[in-house]
Amino acid sequence: ALVGFKSPDSGTLGRASSDSGTMFQDLNDDYYPGDVGFDPLSLKPEDPEEFAELHTKELQNGRLAMLGVAGMIVQELVNGKEIFVNLGLAEDRFDAASQAMLPVQF
Repeated sequence: ALVGFKSPDSGTLGRASSDSGTMFQDLNDDYYPGDVGFDPLSLKPEDPEEFAELHTKELQNGRLAMLGVAGMIVQELVNGKEIFVNLGLAEDRFDAASQAMLPVQF
């Protein structure tokens, strides 16, 4: 995997700041956040503009998925039934006395 930061020089190693040399916080010039060099199917676009657009789409998709999962968890906490019970795909096996009032079965 690619490393996004430059390794510290021997003169700056262990110091919090320096006017000369490479510090831990310095990023490589060719580093792009999220691009760790793993693309076995060669799906990454070569054009930087197209890559930025695909990167944004993936971030938006992840955020939408997190909102969806949060909605399902809130629904379970509000009505005390598991999501599959609400959908009619499972029977209600929840026992509030043994689960300390959480609708999650372990």
